[in-house]
Amino acid sequence: NKVRVIHNGVAPEFAPGPRRAQEQFRAAHGLPTRYLLYLGTLEPRKNLEMLVRAFGKWRTLAPEAAAGVKLVLAGGKGWYYDTIFTAVNSLGLTGEVLFPGFVPPAELPDWYRGAEAFVYPSMFEGFGLPVLEAMACGTPVICSQAASLREVAGTAALTLPAADEGAWVNAMHLLCDQPVMAAELRLRGLEQAAKFSWPQSAQKTIQVYNEMALFV
Repeated sequence: NKVRVIHNGVAPEFAPGPRRAQEQFRAAHGLPTRYLLYLGTLEPRKNLEMLVRAFGKWRTLAPEAAAGVKLVLAGGKGWYYDTIFTAVNSLGLTGEVLFPGFVPPAELPDWYRGAEAFVYPSMFEGFGLPVLEAMACGTPVICSQAASLREVAGTAALTLPAADEGAWVNAMHLLCDQPVMAAELRLRGLEQAAKFSWPQSAQKTIQVYNEMALFV
C-alpha cells in the first residue's frame, strides 16, 4: 500500500503518417518496402539471437511469404553485441538482417511507421516504451510475455514466450501473410496507446504529491 504505479506516456509525435511519407522515408534510408523492426540496444537481455534464428527459420519454412522481407535491428551496440553479428553470419543471413545503428530520436516515428511489424523479444524490461511508441504509430507489434510488456500491450499485440522460437516463427508468418490480422492489430494498438499520455502521468504524479503533503 506504499507503492503507487504511474505508467509512462507516449509523445504526440508518435502517430500514424501518410503512406507517401513512409515510402519517401524508406527510399531515403535505403530500406526495403517490407521490413520487421527491432529498435533498442543490441545486448543479451534483448534476446536478439533468438529473433535472428526465428527469422531464419521462417525464411526457410515459408519462402514465398518471407520473400522481400528484411529484419532491421536498429540501435546502438551494447555489451556482447558481437554474438548477434556472429549468429547472422553463421545462418547465412548477411544482407537479410540490417544494422542501421543508432537512430536519432527525431526519426523514431518514421522508422516505426515504415515497418511491417515491430518485434520486441526482450527477456525483461522496466517498461517497454518502444512497444508503446510502435502501437501509437499504427504498427502491429509482436513482443515477449515479459510482465511489463504485457502490461503495456494488453491484448493489442501478439505476446509470446521469449524463448519459444517456433512461436516467433509462426507470429512473423501470421502478420506478414494475413493482412486482416495485421490491420486488426493496428487498430487495437492505436486504442491501447491512447490510454497512455504524459499529461496523464504528470497529473497522477501531482496527485500523489498532494496526498503526501497532507502528512507533512
